[in-house]
Amino acid sequence: MKKSLITLSFLANFISFGQTNVSGGIYQNTTWNLAGSPYIVTSSIVVFPGNTLTIEPGVEVFVTPDYSFNTGNLRYIEIRGTLIALGTENAPIVFKSAANENQGSHSWMGLNIKGSQGATFQMNNFKIFDSYYGLYNDIGEPGVSYNFENCHFKNNNYAIQLNADMNYYNCIFESNGVGQAAQLAYGSLTATNCQFLNNFCSFTWSNSVNVTNCLFQGNQNNIVGSPGIFDNCQFIDNEFAFAETYGHTIQNCYFAQNTIGIDNSGGSNISNCTFEYNNIALKIGDNTSISNNQIVNNQIGVAVTAYNPNITIISDNKICNNTEFNLQNLTDKNFQVNANCFCSQDSTYIESFILDGYDDITRGLVNYAIYDDFCESILNYVVKVQLGELSITNLSFENSIQLISQNDQFLVINSDLDQSISLFNLSGELISTMQFKRGYNQLSPTYLSGIYFLISNSGNGRLKLVL
Repeated sequence: MKKSLITLSFLANFISFGQTNVSGGIYQNTTWNLAGSPYIVTSSIVVFPGNTLTIEPGVEVFVTPDYSFNTGNLRYIEIRGTLIALGTENAPIVFKSAANENQGSHSWMGLNIKGSQGATFQMNNFKIFDSYYGLYNDIGEPGVSYNFENCHFKNNNYAIQLNADMNYYNCIFESNGVGQAAQLAYGSLTATNCQFLNNFCSFTWSNSVNVTNCLFQGNQNNIVGSPGIFDNCQFIDNEFAFAETYGHTIQNCYFAQNTIGIDNSGGSNISNCTFEYNNIALKIGDNTSISNNQIVNNQIGVAVTAYNPNITIISDNKICNNTEFNLQNLTDKNFQVNANCFCSQDSTYIESFILDGYDDITRGLVNYAIYDDFCESILNYVVKVQLGELSITNLSFENSIQLISQNDQFLVINSDLDQSISLFNLSGELISTMQFKRGYNQLSPTYLSGIYFLISNSGNGRLKLVL
């Protein structure tokens, strides 16, 4: 029994020896090693110019709260010289509050890099918890890149405030006010295999982003601004998956259980995505293209807010079984959505899920097509309003040119008269002009793929082609 007590006493002494209190200025090169961990910051730390603080892998840094109730008195670690904090995947470096009851309450200021005084830092495989400003620099850094792997930012007011080219791999941003703050002076964001969970904003107003294979779940205004590319990402249970979206390419993504999937002000391309069980899947503005998406089982599928909907492309989407509306025209403009399937051959049923001028005279009218049960072939067009004699959006079902047959090599098209015909792509670009004779005409557009329109130059016919 006596031997056991001696052993326990030695162990207790060893644990006590492993804790190191630190405070004040660092005036010479200093290393915080694993043997001295955890390091308890009892007052603010400043690394002065010309000196380096090196923190070894696995070290934990606990910052004690300042209870003066003045945000300006929050304790901080300020770098005017150099910080080297390179953890490993299995031994990350941790910065957090020392008090369990204050975790998540932003009880210390963060890591302040004084770039204005020549400060530099190297960090990787680290965690920052419970801070107000996270990791921040007081200057912009054009042309400077930081690569962060296996990092974790949790319960910070701001996690990252760096105006540089940021590259994140396998990082977690969790329960922060803002994950990466606005890059007003300079900066870009690249994220791969990252998770953004339960933040108020995951990131805001980056100048250019490239985000691949990331999960965004439980956030509020998840992504604000920040034009660029999002590929193969999941957006689940966010208030706004995208807010104030402009200049985005969003492809191969999954949106579910969001209040609003994409709130788009214009200039974006959204393709090959699935939207389901959202309150509103998409709100789209001017000069936006949404194509080849599955927009099903939402409350509202597509809400069009564009000032000029006729320069907004809604094409080759399956917009079906949305409980309130498949499509809302929230403008007073007329437009067509002929190249989309609404999963019914009953025009009355389709009409009941389209909000337009038939329901509210302040709205414009919407023309659409009726597809077969497989969403492959158009059976008829519903034309509520003529959209212009040569508009490619005006696809009257009764016209002087009709598709007779089609295979991989050629199309057979009947013309009711001798006439000049133009071929346009979906953007309205003229591809070619040809002469049709009365009767059957054969075309071999083997070099084309996608949606095209044949339009009579005399205004006598229009025909959509899916090649």
